[in-house]
Amino acid sequence: MKVFVFCALMLGLTTAFASKPFANTDSLKNSLGFTPFYSAQNPGRKLKVAILDKGFFGYEKEIGKTLPAGTRYVAGPVANPENLQVVHGLKMAQILISMMTNDMKAAQWMPELTLYNAFGFSNFKAAIDDVIARQYDLVLYSEVWEYGGNFDGGGFINAEVNRATRAGVIWVNAAGNFALTTYNSPITTGHDNWVQMPDQNNALALRCQAAAGKKCSAKIVLSWNDFKDDVEEGTSKDLDLALTDDMLNVIQNSALKQSDNRNEARPGFSKYPREIISMDLQPGLYFLRVKNRSNNFTQRDQLRITVDGEGLVMPSHSRGETLLNPADNPTVITVGASDSDRSSTSFFRDKPDLLAPSSVKLEDGTEYRGSSNSAAIVAAGLGLLKSREPRMTRVDLLNAVSSKHNWEQRGLSLNLLGFGPTGPNCFVDVTFNPLPEQIRDVVGRGGVPVQTTAAIRVMVPFDPILLNTQLRRNLLNDMIVAMPQGGYAIYPRRAMIPAGAVEVFQRPLEAGLCRPTPVNGKNFHL
Repeated sequence: MKVFVFCALMLGLTTAFASKPFANTDSLKNSLGFTPFYSAQNPGRKLKVAILDKGFFGYEKEIGKTLPAGTRYVAGPVANPENLQVVHGLKMAQILISMMTNDMKAAQWMPELTLYNAFGFSNFKAAIDDVIARQYDLVLYSEVWEYGGNFDGGGFINAEVNRATRAGVIWVNAAGNFALTTYNSPITTGHDNWVQMPDQNNALALRCQAAAGKKCSAKIVLSWNDFKDDVEEGTSKDLDLALTDDMLNVIQNSALKQSDNRNEARPGFSKYPREIISMDLQPGLYFLRVKNRSNNFTQRDQLRITVDGEGLVMPSHSRGETLLNPADNPTVITVGASDSDRSSTSFFRDKPDLLAPSSVKLEDGTEYRGSSNSAAIVAAGLGLLKSREPRMTRVDLLNAVSSKHNWEQRGLSLNLLGFGPTGPNCFVDVTFNPLPEQIRDVVGRGGVPVQTTAAIRVMVPFDPILLNTQLRRNLLNDMIVAMPQGGYAIYPRRAMIPAGAVEVFQRPLEAGLCRPTPVNGKNFHL
């Protein structure tokens, strides 16, 4: 195992070169309750934090700037492909450090940070071995596996994670972003051994909606629930996967022969119940078909198809059970994105455990969303609490960060706001599809668009002044306004606001929502 350690020559180097990697994290720090920590003493100890990811490309240049000066990098026993230049892990580390240390200005909360290359199972397992041996407090893993689990918290990926959580590690895992591109089904075989699928041609429809001249880069994974906790155990149950065009011409297929031989290494064979197709697709309609090759499946067997890639639409996607492993592990803290409809869930397992906003913007205005960012934000908050009180367990932490915002908290009277509800003493909520860009952020933080006697506004269960640390009211009833170009501004109550701007207001004294109020127990807040 290769280990690289970067140390600063002087203690002051940590903050001397500190920079701000993201444009909008200050508002997140304020609205989620991070800000008071930055001026407080740390009565506990330096936390040991590990980030496992498949790529930290460019991390060396960030040491002492956006990452701690003592950051350690572990390459793992298996080298990555030479052309792999993945920055995902670096961004997760930067989000965590930015939120936990106020862009490295609150040195009392600076963790001992290690970045583990977890590309592939061997590196993933080796990272967990080292995390346990070095007694790390907290792991952030903002990834999921499309195979390796049985949709129930089991399988060999979860078996490895269980070793870490049994050792006392707080494991924070992203929920994944497969809510709209996952299909679950029993394995029911029909004519010519084709497995029954929900769309025309006994297939699963898939559409590429890339812009003209562009393609959809697709990774399609078929798996079924016969993974074992022992990674060396195979399966005798065999399915094949075919990708066709809209005329059912096969474009590509994956037809490995599944084997339960522990020493299986023959070309064209696999011990694992999965098939994978990766290719670039032209815009248009495609179909996925599954062939039953072994005819030894039972009523208890299930298959899952997941599709990853921008611009891909699966009309017959499953709803509610789209959580991949290890996000489905009952011993981890699973985090979903409150502002993304792609964030995965499991109603059966009551996960994710926490929801948090995910919108992160770079200084050039580029925005990224998804449960990976949410998990990094939550991991930073849990890191602060765990650093302050090292004895806190998974249950303690979850109890501490469930949202303090609830719809029984009330703001100003309607007389001061100057408008009223359109329902019977209550506000009727408004559904948008798609959600207007200017209110995505506030809706992601628990806001609800509602119809008022004046115009559509967004009602929140907290004082909206918390949305931005720079906002200051002159009068008690000044308006907090979500601006069409992004961000928030203050306007006097009777002032005209720009076209496209939307007022954000706290639930008033006299009236709440007409429907049952949202459950806030999973919304993350320090």
